[in-house]
Amino acid sequence: MKKQVKLFLLLLFYTLGIFAQSKKEQIANLSIRLDSMLQILSLEKTAHQQEKLILNKKIIALKEQIRLNKSIQVGTQTWMAENLNVSTFRNGDVILQAQSDEAWQEAGFNKQAAWCYYNDRIEDSDIEVKTYGKLYNSFAINDPRGLAPEGWRLPSEADWKKLEAQLLNSGMSLRDAFSKDGWTNGQSGTNTTGLNFHPAGWRDVGCGGLGSQMSYWAYQSPIGESTPYVSLFFDENGLGTIVNQSTSWIMGFNVRCIRE
Repeated sequence: MKKQVKLFLLLLFYTLGIFAQSKKEQIANLSIRLDSMLQILSLEKTAHQQEKLILNKKIIALKEQIRLNKSIQVGTQTWMAENLNVSTFRNGDVILQAQSDEAWQEAGFNKQAAWCYYNDRIEDSDIEVKTYGKLYNSFAINDPRGLAPEGWRLPSEADWKKLEAQLLNSGMSLRDAFSKDGWTNGQSGTNTTGLNFHPAGWRDVGCGGLGSQMSYWAYQSPIGESTPYVSLFFDENGLGTIVNQSTSWIMGFNVRCIRE
């Protein structure tokens, strides 16, 4: 009888050992499978994030294309509905963003194309000037890589004067092209045309004129030592006028393109 008990106990311990070993193996296998599933989920999450990033980039690019293609017809001219706000040339090369007065001057000394927001960095301003577009230096507008997007060009002084003439011929004035808001000098436009020219100011070493003045680069060929630009402002009759001027690289102005 004792031998039978011993045999039974040995068999029991052996069976429990196998069972315990099997459980360990099962747990180990489950752990491997869990790790595998977690890895798959991680890869799927990364792929999803990449797809989302690509989709967001496509949406941003589409919005940019829609914005760039918004136009206003005035007589025989077709103008971009907003100030230029690109940070790359037509070929995709990035334009330097100057984020300080020193960076702006350095770009000029190096004859390097550059842009900035009013007050250098948009976060420094208490006015949402980002909607006014970027301020570019003369090297950016004269760069052979092309600042204007495909299908557009930089207007000449003659284009600007033609705009003014066409408005007058249609019974309007530049006041009808000036924005209703953003003015700090007691003036206000009607924006009947939809061109919505904002008093976005200008820059040289520092910035100025926000709320009261607007200036736009004009294209000149061949390029000379100074670059032409136009100043748009209310005249003594409150109707608005355009004055042709020229300046050096130190200045930064907005750009408004016209259809090629």
